[in-house]
Amino acid sequence: MNPDPHPGIHWPPGWGPDRCDSFVHHRHRTSASADAVFAKLAAVEEWPKWQRAVDRTEVVEDLAVGSRFVVVSPPHTFDGIVGEFVPPTRFGWAAVGDQLSFYQSWLLRDDPGGGALVIFEEASRGLAALLQATGRAELTRGWLDTLPPAHEP
Repeated sequence: MNPDPHPGIHWPPGWGPDRCDSFVHHRHRTSASADAVFAKLAAVEEWPKWQRAVDRTEVVEDLAVGSRFVVVSPPHTFDGIVGEFVPPTRFGWAAVGDQLSFYQSWLLRDDPGGGALVIFEEASRGLAALLQATGRAELTRGWLDTLPPAHEP
């Protein structure tokens, strides 16, 4: 059973845990600042270098709310649309593909002791979301596993 969604996550109309086939929630403390994590997320063209599920991206414009890009994550090709872009605290994007669509939301908070708290949620729907609900949790955890390790006081 997935935890309740974080109240600080902003879901666009038509998306959210109550409107999906699969919901994933992760929290991660990192030694990197919220600025550094946001910069990594916003560099979509670099995702294939650090995200093992992403083979290729195509970015044709600077990221802003409403901008579009393509993400190839076999066997899927997604049309990505930025839904939220508030440096360095919020990044959200919708991925629309055949048999799987999802919205990923990232909430980043600087930790007073150093580093940042990263809250990641994904609501997905479609045949692939239904068939791979458990696998989505493992796959999305991979996004966080590439961040620096938790800050040790």
